[in-house]
Order: sequence, then C-alpha cells, then structure tokens
Amino acid sequence: MRRYLEIKEELIKIVAEMEPGKPLPSRPHLCDKLETTRTTLDRAIQELEKEGVVYSKAGSGTYAIGILQGKVDTVENWGVIVPSISEEIYSLLTRGIENIACRRGANIILCNSDNDPEKQKYYIKRLLLAGVSGFIIVPIISYNVEVSNILYGTLLKSNIPFVLCNRSVEGIHAPTVRSNDFYGGYIATKHLISKGYCSIAYIAQTIYSVSIERCQGYISALMENGYEIDRSMIIIPYEERKNGVYENMKQLLSQEKKPDAVFCFNDKVAVNVCRAVQDMGRKVSEEVGIIGYDNNIYASVNHPPITTISFKSMEIGEKAAEILVKLIRGEKLNSNFNEYLYQPSIVERESCLGKGKK
Repeated sequence: MRRYLEIKEELIKIVAEMEPGKPLPSRPHLCDKLETTRTTLDRAIQELEKEGVVYSKAGSGTYAIGILQGKVDTVENWGVIVPSISEEIYSLLTRGIENIACRRGANIILCNSDNDPEKQKYYIKRLLLAGVSGFIIVPIISYNVEVSNILYGTLLKSNIPFVLCNRSVEGIHAPTVRSNDFYGGYIATKHLISKGYCSIAYIAQTIYSVSIERCQGYISALMENGYEIDRSMIIIPYEERKNGVYENMKQLLSQEKKPDAVFCFNDKVAVNVCRAVQDMGRKVSEEVGIIGYDNNIYASVNHPPITTISFKSMEIGEKAAEILVKLIRGEKLNSNFNEYLYQPSIVERESCLGKGKK
C-alpha cells in the first residue's frame, strides 16, 4: 500500500474518535505521531477533504466532519429562515448560528421571508424537500393564528426538529429562544424615569406579540413608580404605514399633553421619532428623551447617538443552534420549559441624559 494511503487510514481512525467540528491535532504533531513527512500527510488530508471526512480553514486548521460505522456521515444542512438578513439583529443572529454550525461541521441554508407568509411557507416546503436536518426560524409577524398553526403543525408532523427565535407561535409548542421583551420594556422605561422624565410615551410601528410585551413592561414600570397610564401616550397601530411613526410623533408633540420622553419599539422607530422631535423645533434629551431597542447601527450613528436596549442577537442564535444540535442527536433538553429567555441590557448614549441636560 502506498504510504499516503496508510496515513489516510490512520487519520480516519483519529477522526472516528472525534466529535464533528473539533480540530485535528496540528500537522507537525501528526507528522511526529504517524512518523511521516509533511508532504505525505498533506496528500492524505487532501484525500479526506475530497471525501468529506475533514475540512480545512486557512490559518485555522483542519476539522473533523464525522465518521459513522466506517463510512462518511452525510453532511448536515440546516434551514435558517429570517425576515431579512439585511437587518442587523438578524445578521448577528445568523452569525451566532453559523458559529455553532461550523463547529458541528454543518452547512446552513439561509432564506429571507420578508415577513411574507407565502414566502415563509414556500421556503419551509422547499427545505423539507431538500432533506435538511433541522430548522431555525424567526416566525413572520402574522395575525392569522390558524394559518400559522397549519404551517408549523405540518413541520411538527414531519418529525424534522426545529427551533424558533425571537418570538413564539401561538398554539405551537416548540423550543423558542428569545429576548425577554417584557423586561426590556421595563428597564427602558425605568431608565427614563431615573433621568427625571415624567410624561413618557411608547411608540411601535405595528401591533404584534413583541410590541405588546414591550408595552406591558413599559406599563409595569410606570405603575410601579406611581405614574398614571395615559392611553393617548401609547401608539401601536394595527397596520404599519409609511412615515407613520414620524407623523404619530409629530401629533403627540402637538397635543395638549406632550411627552417629555419616548420609549421606542426599536431603533428604526427611535430614529424617526428623533427626526420628528428635531423637525418640531424641540431638543432631543434636553426637552424630549428618547430610548430605542435592538442596539443596531441606526442608533449608534444617529445625531445624537440613541440610548438603546441590547438584544443579544448573537447569543440567541448560538443558543438556538445548540438546542437544534441536541434535537438532531435525539437528546432530551435539560429544561422542562420550551422557552429560553435572554435578559436584555441598557446601552447608554446621549439621547436621554435627563431633562435640561445636554
């Protein structure tokens, strides 16, 4: 037998004892252990790469994909469906998923639903036909519970494991990893109260589970501190309109009782609220404090930079992927609950330093 083939067989034995995604020992170490030259070792590794037993990353090393009963495992493919990868929270979430997939030796097939129920349905069906090992899905914002239940019910019946991120689906009991939106709304409002603001509004672009939970946190913080709940200060439209947030904020600033601070559903909303405040001749922070949510680029580059709530998107993606790996392996989850919550935190900037403060 040619020497590189002997080395190849020895490497297969090593990989067979390794978990997928784990790095092989360094090549100098392998040369010493197997008593071979670097050229012979490299040729054996190249053969194993072609066969899908290992893969190499430039500057990082060579990693195991997996061996089962003397044969190469089929490489796992995960279906990942998000509303839009162009949104920073979803690009970070996907990066977290990718971190775990890489260690596992799995591929991810990324799809954008654009919050369109038909696109989400199409991608789920296509990925099922493609034979993916599992799904990680950020559900669309949907008001039709029956349609959602039929879609995810089909997924449950397929016996393909899946994990939901960022929001749950009513009536579907599946592992869900998300931010604690109630707590996020609570700490955002508490922060504004601590800075001396006393007439605090809440604005979202549309009504759905997450915007309601953040609003509930906002209400809880107000009540805890003895503030009356003024429904004229809560803006959650049933349908999202172009420039709706901007116009709603201008209307709030034109009414008799004006807000001196605003908790915004997300940073995009906060940027539009900030623009409305400035266009109405008011000073952000000094006259109207603003706090956003998600900690994305919109908040950090705004003038002034907007205080926000960190969503922990990458951590959520990593946790969802770790759960999916366990489900694919047929392992039981440690928790008695299907929901895994991450506690958000405040990122302080310059948009709500306190009334009268620059």
